[in-house]
Amino acid sequence: MHQTCVHKRRVEADYYGDSVFDEGVEIVCRREDGRRLVLDGNGREVMCGARYFLVDVVEPGDMLDGRVVVSVVKLVGVFGSVEGFDVSCL
Repeated sequence: MHQTCVHKRRVEADYYGDSVFDEGVEIVCRREDGRRLVLDGNGREVMCGARYFLVDVVEPGDMLDGRVVVSVVKLVGVFGSVEGFDVSCL
C-alpha cells in the first residue's frame, strides 16, 4: 500500500445530532474510486463512491479523506487472523 488518507474518528454527536470528529491522523491505505452497492450497518443498500483497503481499524461513521465510512469488512488471512479491512465510503 503506497497511498495515504486522513482518518478522523467520530467522537460524539453534538446538540443537533451532527457528528463531531477528532483532528485526524494520516494512515497508510490503498484507495479505489468507483461506484458499487454495499450494505450499511442497518442492512440498507447504499451506493458508495470510494473503497479503501487499510491495516488500521476504522468504524462506520468515521471519515476517510472527508468521506463518511459506511461499511467495514475484515479481511481474514489463511490462518484466521485479521490482516486488514475493506472499507466503503460515500
